[in-house]
Amino acid sequence: MMPRLKVGLRTIKTGIAVAVALGISWYVVGIYSGIGAVAAIVAMQPTIHRSFKMVINRILGTILGLVCGLMVVAALGANPLTIGLAVIVALAFNTLIGKTDMSTFAGFAIVLMFESPTNDYVHYALTRSLLTVIGVLSAVAVNYVFFPPHYEERLMLLVKKTTERLMQDWRSLIKDDAALLEVRKQVLKHEEMVLMLQEDEKYPLVASGQSEAFIDLRRLVALEDKLLLLLESLASHREEALSPERQREFEQEIDFLLAHHYDVIYSKNRGGSLFDLQHEEQPVAEIIQGHLLDYREQLEKMK
Repeated sequence: MMPRLKVGLRTIKTGIAVAVALGISWYVVGIYSGIGAVAAIVAMQPTIHRSFKMVINRILGTILGLVCGLMVVAALGANPLTIGLAVIVALAFNTLIGKTDMSTFAGFAIVLMFESPTNDYVHYALTRSLLTVIGVLSAVAVNYVFFPPHYEERLMLLVKKTTERLMQDWRSLIKDDAALLEVRKQVLKHEEMVLMLQEDEKYPLVASGQSEAFIDLRRLVALEDKLLLLLESLASHREEALSPERQREFEQEIDFLLAHHYDVIYSKNRGGSLFDLQHEEQPVAEIIQGHLLDYREQLEKMK
């Protein structure tokens, strides 16, 4: 089977940002260098917030690295040992001020500065700094203006797919630790996407972190997690002997909740409270009952 070629939106935007950075560098500034394009590639992040954060780290890190490099060269001259010393100074200073995220960019700036074909390191450093600024700003502009990242629809499809699997296969899943682990990895990715959506809530073109649709989506991810925790608890206690009557009670209550869970995802008819179950006070294994109540309480929030 031939692999399918998949070109994502972020890939396309990265190409656009590279073209913009090179266009400005070549035809506006008049410097034929790919440093700006490299900066644009690095700065193209999955969220606007991360792109802006990358801009700050990249620009400040580059400036700090160039200052350290110029100071060391001015004092000791340019040779492999002094270049290494400049990198040490820059990284140590980043650690001192608590900005270790800038360390990589500071180190890159120092090393690239000494690629100058002349001894005019100051001019070379300034032009490379300018190209870096052009590159990262190009990436942010493209990421912000051209199809800013929206993950709601994609995340909803993923949540539906994973939740359907949990609903349909829950009896077999609690007997298969490897399958449960695979589902756990999927749910962790969903939770990470929720955090990514929240990161961009302060940006007008992509703000969704406070919208009603996003709040419902975040609750669905939490509900998905509670269901998985319940199944993981059942799996970890599957060797414990339960009477046929208790086993049947568990299965009936889980199936009851799953039916409501399905309604929450696929319909607006969410019915009444889930806490009207007549057998709620009946004794069950405490650990499993705790996860069952957590799952039910999260489902109750969707009402």
